[in-house]
Amino acid sequence: MSSEPRLHRRALLLGGALGALLPWQACAAPVRPGAQLRADGIPLFERHALGSEAAETAGLRFLDWHPLRAEMLVLRRHGDSQQLHRVAEAGARPEPLTRGRDAVSGARWEPEAGDYLVFSRDQGGDEAFRLFRLVPGGEPQALTPAGERVSEFEFLPGGAGLVCLQEQLNRQGDAAAGSRSSLWWLDPLKPDSRRLVAEVRGGRYTDLRVSPGGRVVATLTRGGRSQALAFALDGSPPARLGAAQGEDGDMADDEQPAGTAAVAAGPDLLWRRQAVQGEFRHLVRVDAVSGRRSNLLVDARADLEAVAAPADGRPLALVYNVDGVSELSLLVGDAAAPRRIATGLPAGVLRNPRWHPRLPLLGFDHVSADSPGRLYVWSLQDEQLTPWSAAAAGPSLRAGVLRWTSFDGLALSGLHLAPPAHFKGPRPVYISIHGGPASQARPGYVSGVMRVLVEQLGMHVIEPNVRGSEGFGKSFLKLDNGRLRENSVRDISTLLDLVASRPDMDATRVIVAGGSYGGYMSLAVATRESKRILGSICRVGIANFVSFLEHTELYRRDNRRAEYGDERDPAMREFLQQISPLNRADAVRKPLFVVHGRNDPRVPYAEAQAMVGAVRAQGTPVWFLTAEDEGHSFAKADNRSYLTQATLEFVTRLLEGKPLQ
Repeated sequence: MSSEPRLHRRALLLGGALGALLPWQACAAPVRPGAQLRADGIPLFERHALGSEAAETAGLRFLDWHPLRAEMLVLRRHGDSQQLHRVAEAGARPEPLTRGRDAVSGARWEPEAGDYLVFSRDQGGDEAFRLFRLVPGGEPQALTPAGERVSEFEFLPGGAGLVCLQEQLNRQGDAAAGSRSSLWWLDPLKPDSRRLVAEVRGGRYTDLRVSPGGRVVATLTRGGRSQALAFALDGSPPARLGAAQGEDGDMADDEQPAGTAAVAAGPDLLWRRQAVQGEFRHLVRVDAVSGRRSNLLVDARADLEAVAAPADGRPLALVYNVDGVSELSLLVGDAAAPRRIATGLPAGVLRNPRWHPRLPLLGFDHVSADSPGRLYVWSLQDEQLTPWSAAAAGPSLRAGVLRWTSFDGLALSGLHLAPPAHFKGPRPVYISIHGGPASQARPGYVSGVMRVLVEQLGMHVIEPNVRGSEGFGKSFLKLDNGRLRENSVRDISTLLDLVASRPDMDATRVIVAGGSYGGYMSLAVATRESKRILGSICRVGIANFVSFLEHTELYRRDNRRAEYGDERDPAMREFLQQISPLNRADAVRKPLFVVHGRNDPRVPYAEAQAMVGAVRAQGTPVWFLTAEDEGHSFAKADNRSYLTQATLEFVTRLLEGKPLQ
């Protein structure tokens, strides 16, 4: 942008002028944005001391087992971003396998001998994920072309190559071009062998699975209906598995009713999580040959969030989301109910459970107040849980639960971090709204900005689960769809009422923040509740639902229209325009901090530009931070560091009543 150098010079001059006028602004070593950042309207400021516990803490994320050895493949920050590491044994130091400024998103070992692995990586946060083959110690070799997005990949058994789902990207948002989703086969040792298996236009393939017998199964979603398909690799038409399902996952005619697990009831089974019966996702068994489906364990009053299914008859490992906390269980044979294991884990979130292909070991990682990501192994042989990495050092912050009732009587809850007891009297409040919208605030490790807000600034941090959040059942999840959208914003208004009723909270000093859908929520609250907040922070948020739906990547549009409404319908288009924060920008009377990556494929960068311009036009101060090499999040360490510092500066100035510019 031609105006950016001028704006940056203005920020430097403005910072110098304030430093001359205001002693608190004079800083010997001001924080400066890196080369990839554009800080528009953000003055120079002094670095905030985070302390060792408050600094961003790198966790470990479990990805896969080596097929022959008890060795883990994990993600861990290395340099600027998340990179692949291997952990040779319990307690071993993670050994880096990849490097670079762009993060690795996922990886799997070749499942027969483990001589190489395949990993996925995008560029600059654009989510155009490509596959690469890596022999440890060598250089990555690209397997898929640039310009297309690999969304999923799976190895075939017996060294028969791999299959992957790809989507054609359309960054200009030209709907006339139509979305295109395809299934490919390739031999990672012979990249030129890649061949097209199937392709669909105007729909999308998802949920790629390979059965123990080598059957390739994926779900085709088009026009609000989903159909499971089995694909032959010779290019012949796919076969339908069972009947199609609607958005609600209603029971199909060929499905068997709920019953006992009968884990060993077929030689070629696939396992899914669906809310086919009742409110919560339960276990669904699919025969990959006949397509027959059975709904199992439907009486559980919690969402089934993960399934680890070995191919050799070992028990299924099931992870349930119980009031936001992960619980791990085993389902053995035809038992009527699973048996809970690993009960000594602290309250937190368990991710990616996977059985070792040959050994009786279940690996996973776990996020809790004690760790940002700790590796664990549960042994089927001796039923022992062994940590493979250390817990985080230093004191931990543990979240309590805050409950309130919304305007229509709906019971709501959220996580609450209270400031230390030495902070007396009513303390300021920071409300952080999750994205999704179908996501959930869950207990985890607190570092970076959040820890400083609580421990050093003495703020209450509240992470609400407004209507539309996951983990509370299918009905709750749909309470914000379409024309019900603003009811979730009213949930925050009633939360502000709760804040005003509590003697330990200062209702005159409230800041609202959020990312992605939470960014929309922070903007919407800024238009509705400007008198009751000090300011708001919007990270990669939606400013106008119509322009968002017209310009988000094509492969996402049908799914987003089902959630927000179809902007092509004139009546819905008018409604979406009415509720969009951009069209209410004149109501934003408190300072705004907008953060957005240039390469964001989900919420286009133009959403941020439009909102910043509209709010500034009516005189409200706006800080605008842009990253040239980021997408829908700030993933690189140096960019995140500046964002952390700028966020703390913004919050501090609001709380202390200091000028923003």
